[in-house]
Amino acid sequence: MKQYLTALVVFGVSVLLSVAGLAKERVKLSPDTPKSQIIHMNPAEVDASLLPLDPIDNLNTTGVPPKDFDLSKWYLEVKGGRVGKELRLSYEELQKLPMVKKKVLLICPGFFADYAEWEGVPLREILKLAEVKDYRKILFVGLDNYRAQFSQDELEGERIDLLFLALRVNGEMLPREHGFPVRLVAEDFYGGRWVKWIREVVVE
Repeated sequence: MKQYLTALVVFGVSVLLSVAGLAKERVKLSPDTPKSQIIHMNPAEVDASLLPLDPIDNLNTTGVPPKDFDLSKWYLEVKGGRVGKELRLSYEELQKLPMVKKKVLLICPGFFADYAEWEGVPLREILKLAEVKDYRKILFVGLDNYRAQFSQDELEGERIDLLFLALRVNGEMLPREHGFPVRLVAEDFYGGRWVKWIREVVVE
């Protein structure tokens, strides 16, 4: 009887794990999936790898680029209570850091969707340079004062690798209207949190 109950428990756990795995399985979008359908989806629940890349000229824009921007005076500031070493990184210094390149789907729910290849510095690398050991939240602030915050729970474990600071898109320097010099790419998060024209990363 004991062996039967043990087997039953093991079987039940296996079923639960299988169901959980199925629940997390992403829906693979076909290459001809219409944008009118994609804009109502959650980027964390789909696999966009078969979609064709959108040309830079076709990427949607939001927000207004800052006026009289001077790259020679710009720097990315990394600060906050959980930062062991505050940083002020110039554009040139950012370009010398390790980079990642990813094709990522951006969805602004109900409005538009873009699929492009972004290249930039992993957030993990920035936190390493700033000697961050732990944190509760990370805030990104743009030159236009637009901001988005991510909790530690949202970036737990390997999920922190979903965020990086993009300098290029589709192999070209990031256009001004798309966030030059740096914008946040937040894979699996809605586009409203992809902060453009970043000036500060605040770690608390």
